[in-house]
Amino acid sequence: MSNKNPFEIRLDVLAMAKDYMDKVHAANVELAEKLAETGNKSTEKLQQMMTMYTPEELLKQAEEFYSNFICKK
Repeated sequence: MSNKNPFEIRLDVLAMAKDYMDKVHAANVELAEKLAETGNKSTEKLQQMMTMYTPEELLKQAEEFYSNFICKK
């Protein structure tokens, strides 16, 4: 069992959410680049896929992780 306080646990969950969102963003950028090469998507859709997540989206993801992995017994 870990001896982390609630603040350390929340920080770990936020880091986990950031890592997840970074990987999702990188995968979206890679897919958008491949689709751009083949011409399968509009420029607007490609730009949308390559847009970085917002701090609000990151916090929402962290809250989801926290409620699903920490709060549930």
